[in-house]
Amino acid sequence: MSRGWVLTEKYKTKPLSGKTQMQVLFTTVVRGAPVEQGGELIQLDWDSKTVINKHPIMPTNPSIHDPNPRGNSRGGRGIEIIGDQIVVASYHTLKFFDRRLSPLRDFSHPLMVGLHEIYAHPEGGTKIWVTSTSIDAALQFDLHREKLTDQYWPREMPVFQQALGITPLEIDKTADNRLEFLESKHFRGPSHLHLNAVTCWQGDVYALFPAFGVVANLSKESIALQAQRIKRAHNLMILPDGIAIINDTYGRTIRFYDLNTKKLVKAINLRSFPEITQLVHWQYKAYFAIRESLRKMSFPLSPLPRPFFVRGMDLVGNRLFVGIAPATIVCLDWEQNKLLDLFSYSNNLEAVVHGIKVIDPDSG
Repeated sequence: MSRGWVLTEKYKTKPLSGKTQMQVLFTTVVRGAPVEQGGELIQLDWDSKTVINKHPIMPTNPSIHDPNPRGNSRGGRGIEIIGDQIVVASYHTLKFFDRRLSPLRDFSHPLMVGLHEIYAHPEGGTKIWVTSTSIDAALQFDLHREKLTDQYWPREMPVFQQALGITPLEIDKTADNRLEFLESKHFRGPSHLHLNAVTCWQGDVYALFPAFGVVANLSKESIALQAQRIKRAHNLMILPDGIAIINDTYGRTIRFYDLNTKKLVKAINLRSFPEITQLVHWQYKAYFAIRESLRKMSFPLSPLPRPFFVRGMDLVGNRLFVGIAPATIVCLDWEQNKLLDLFSYSNNLEAVVHGIKVIDPDSG
């Protein structure tokens, strides 16, 4: 039985026209695939739901032999736009493309280890924050000078150590660490934060610690929010009024928290939309539920891909774009709790969306 059930891709391709159009850039990770086939960057014309271009994303220079059969070093992660260039994170490298997905250059650093989400300030400039998830670091680089300009190591901060009961990571920060943290033992320890998202709000740098269900203010060394529902979460976006939008990955729900009150103000359960639940055959849902029940009873079974596993986020006005498994982009009116549209790229449940960036000509 195929773990993905159906392995055919569902999309059309077309050349890039001269017309300005809304585009959705997204990356995929294919769990269990050979590293060189572990994911892509896709450029999608959203209105016509056609793929304009795509490019494989894999770690090179150095290349990787990955002992972890899950996502780990495979595929693409966060996406940002800086000037006319598209910046995509792979496991240890930022890859630069032009607007037609032609490769331009790569930039890596000895502390880029297990990159996940990246953040470029919307006001512009050449600096970018990256989450070096495997080593629990938030790092800022000046891409023009290719220099590390700022860094946070929350496991070394006394406030977080005391509040979360964590200890510093043993790491030589002067060494090349890019291939040193591939094995799962490095991110399953009791002190691992799995820091996988970073953003800025009111001049401060914030990060997500999914292992503890925490949104942390790194600048002020404080816990802005802690909630059980955001353990194992992905993505962090903070609106000007302090509403934090977070993907509850395993709950298949998007959660909205007010950082001023530390309260949940809204939750959108993606499984409440029939158009989404129909993407996965009922037989797989039943098979998954039975396997998970047996695993919880300590039967020695490997985990299966979770249907509607949610990861990836971008916001354009009231339209919230998120990614799910199998690799699908969902567009919601988050204010009205309405499903507006979706695009299914693949039926393979091993293929998941990781990063999303929307290029909207109408938003400037």
